[in-house]
Amino acid sequence: MYRKFIKKNITSASILLFLMIFILIQSSKPSFIYEEDGSFRQFGLGYRKKTVIPIWLITIFLAILCYVFILYYITLPRYTF
Repeated sequence: MYRKFIKKNITSASILLFLMIFILIQSSKPSFIYEEDGSFRQFGLGYRKKTVIPIWLITIFLAILCYVFILYYITLPRYTF
């Protein structure tokens, strides 16, 4: 049942999955993305106040990963025991 619904709504399912994971990341506030005051770290190298993994890169990577996961879930053969 869920596979048929997701197959009809691939984009909506991947957006929903993306939002759930992104909200989880935002609520956990990892130190490699955020400063101590809650602001985002700048992109760069060589300083303690900068990060190599900025939020925009995480967002793009996460969106692509969610879409590919939904496509994989649809094409995955269904196992019956």
